[in-house]
This record gives sequence, structure tokens and C-alpha cells, in this order.
Amino acid sequence: MWDSSRLRSAKNRLQAVHRRTRRIAVRFFLSYGSAELVRALRAVGIEPGDSVMLHSAFEPHHGFRGLSEDAIDAILGALGPQGNLLMVSLPYSTSTLDYLSKNKCFDVRRTPSAMGLVSEFFRRRKGVVRSGHPTHPILAYGPRAEWFIEGHERCLYPCGPGTPFERLLQVGGKVAFFNVPFGYFTFFHYLEHAVRENFEFPLYTEQPFDVPVIDRNGDRHTVRTYAFSREAIRRRRFEVLETNLRSRGLIREKRVGASRLLLVDLREIVSAVEDMTAKGVYFYDMKAVC
Repeated sequence: MWDSSRLRSAKNRLQAVHRRTRRIAVRFFLSYGSAELVRALRAVGIEPGDSVMLHSAFEPHHGFRGLSEDAIDAILGALGPQGNLLMVSLPYSTSTLDYLSKNKCFDVRRTPSAMGLVSEFFRRRKGVVRSGHPTHPILAYGPRAEWFIEGHERCLYPCGPGTPFERLLQVGGKVAFFNVPFGYFTFFHYLEHAVRENFEFPLYTEQPFDVPVIDRNGDRHTVRTYAFSREAIRRRRFEVLETNLRSRGLIREKRVGASRLLLVDLREIVSAVEDMTAKGVYFYDMKAVC
């Protein structure tokens, strides 16, 4: 009879074989290049001149023939010289509250993005600018990049009024998902800020945090910001929002090779949430807890 260590070893070997087999299958049958990616972006609804926030993952089994930098080039090519590309570059992969409790200094120039390979390579790209908010810094590239990020560090609510999220909505922006599920939708925080008055629990912490920040000029500042409360985090029911949006046909989807693209129009999403709110439908557990 095998002991647990031998079973684990056998399981690891089988998983390694599965990964190798999958990579080979993708390489021969489901690989694609930059031209195919641009066509898929067009098919899902991205047009020249659009402003798009991208959430992404980049792995060999997704089938793209090239590096993450090549994928970024293709996306920028689809947007054209008048388009703008934005990405989130959160410096943590835990909750905002956990990150702030460590009182780390956020350096706009040097603190890496914890949002994946594409985001980190984009952060290092020449011409990309980064907002100075320590909990939800945004990367931007394009003719309106500076406008998108200007003053983000002065916003008490990291994804609310005056932030790059609101400005993306103002220009009729879109959000794309490249090999990640819709649950990566960071604009969700703007939506919950907009409907927070309907909650009987606080969306944010009672007191703001003062966070040390080094700006892109190398100067040290203190940025004041609220964080999302643990109660709000516990009560979130993101699947309610996604199911409702899918039922309305507002999440567009396209496959290219072994990759999946999703796209939403932010003005359509905000209109849908306004309609949900009018009907008393919220993406939270609204029941009181004894």
C-alpha cells in the first residue's frame, strides 16, 4: 500500500505530464500571433481611439506566439495612436486593509505591480505613467495618460470620484479581460461607491489611513485614503453582478487560440447597475447579521 508521500509524488508526475501535453497541444493547434489577437480585439468591440482598462494573465498555455511585450504592442496597435491603455498596478495581492496595516512606503517609480506579468512589464514601458495613489495605482499610456492619473493621490476614496476609474467612465471607456475571469473587474469598486448609500453597513473603514508615498519626482508625501471595510468585503456577492450583466448581454466574449477575451462598455454597466438599484437588486448580502 502506498504511503502519502508516494501518492503525492505520483500525482506531481501526472500533473507535470499533463502540463507538457497541454503545452504541446496548444503550440500545434491553438497558438496565435499578434495579427490574430488584433482581429479578436476588433471582433469583441475594441476600436481605434478607444480608452481601455486591461486586466490580463500571460502563460504559455494561453497560446500567444510571443512575449508579453508583444501582446502589449498588439493591443496598443489595435487602439491606435489616439487610444489610451490603462492597467491596475496594485502593490499587493492580499486585501487593501492587510496591505495598509503593514504601513509600507509606496514608491510610484519602483514599487512593482503585483497584478501579473503584463502589468509589470507595462509599468516599465517607456512612456507609461503611474498614478500616485498607494492602494489602487493606475498605469496609463496614450495621449490622455496624464489626464487619467492626475490628482489620484488626492482622492480619499481610491476608486471613487476624481479617480482614473471615473475619468475612464467619462470618456466612454471599456474594460477588457485577457485570459482572466470577469471577477478581476476592479471598476466594481466604483460601482459599489456609487450605491453605498443604500447599505446599512459601512463600505469603508471608519477612519482613513495615512500612507507614506514617494512620488515620481522622488519626493516623499503622506497620502490619506480610506480602505474597504471587512464587513463590506464579507458581504460582497460579485456573482450577482456578473449574472445580471450576462443576462443583459453586456459581457462580450471572443476566443482566440487558447485565450479568451471579454469586454464591457462602462456606460452600459453603470446604466445596468442604476436599473438594478432601482429594482432593489444589490451585489451584496443585505441581510443583517445577529
